[in-house]
Amino acid sequence: MHVFRNPVSPFEAPDPFMTYDPVTKYYYSLFTRGSKLELFRSRHASSIVTDGDSRIIYEPNGERDGIWGDIWAPEMHRGSNGRWYIYTSGRIKPEPSQKRLFIMEGPAEDPFEGEWVFRGMPSPDIFSIDPTVYTAPNGVQYLCSSRVDPVYGQVLDICDLVNPYTYGKNFATIARAELDWELVEPYTGKRAIVEGAFFLERNGRLFIIYSANGCWSDHYCLGVLEHTGGSLCDAANWKKHKQPLFVQGNGLYGPGHASFFTSPDGTEVWCAYHGMKDHNESVSFAVRYFNIQRIDFDPDGFPVMGLPTGYDVDIPYPSGEEL
Repeated sequence: MHVFRNPVSPFEAPDPFMTYDPVTKYYYSLFTRGSKLELFRSRHASSIVTDGDSRIIYEPNGERDGIWGDIWAPEMHRGSNGRWYIYTSGRIKPEPSQKRLFIMEGPAEDPFEGEWVFRGMPSPDIFSIDPTVYTAPNGVQYLCSSRVDPVYGQVLDICDLVNPYTYGKNFATIARAELDWELVEPYTGKRAIVEGAFFLERNGRLFIIYSANGCWSDHYCLGVLEHTGGSLCDAANWKKHKQPLFVQGNGLYGPGHASFFTSPDGTEVWCAYHGMKDHNESVSFAVRYFNIQRIDFDPDGFPVMGLPTGYDVDIPYPSGEEL
């Protein structure tokens, strides 16, 4: 049996996104990498940043596109037209502390090959980060992101898309921090945070897995929203589950900002997330490492994650990986 141990990154790699493409038979990954978008690929999930290839997709040029740096939490998804798109956010020069969503359009085949084009900011006046997208069975796409609200701190918004890089007319704020475990000091009031959303679907149930509290806090963790039917752009149609899904444990602190991907044979679902190796009482900057582990579902299709896998534990490769 081939095994690996977390973390899969020997260096800081926060906000990790990973996907497996059955066409090219590669894993692809992005994460917060300073002021550039760097796409990684590998045949093996555990060596995504250590024994694979990488390619710089984009570096900001503020005079050209209005993005000046500090690119956070990129994700790569197929658009409704079959092309690959990267959704992320970047700093804008007129307001250096402000962030705006922006979107890159790539090729229709291998995302590691071909040209990537800057498609602009879908909402240039709104301070938002951490975009993620979902394609409904009818082909309509939705974007969820974390917006800075002047009263409630960071909240989760959702909107429909008329194409992969243009907002539609339907919009709702579907979550804010309100439960005790989402409001661990100092992340309360205007400093409260819900962010890092990702759509997860199983047995006809649609979830948004999100992160709460600050990303450098021991108490950074994952929560669950569930769609209960009807329009996705109606806050009344989203239920927040009362208990966190994934919290610190086994010597790993602040697990969060998750993405989910399937194993090459499609039989397993895995989670990519960042975490810290050391307790961080100060909730100031700390190195966050890239980790992956398999998740389960209960008989009704609700995700079950347990605790983070310890750094001294051997983990079998995802099912169906080439050896």
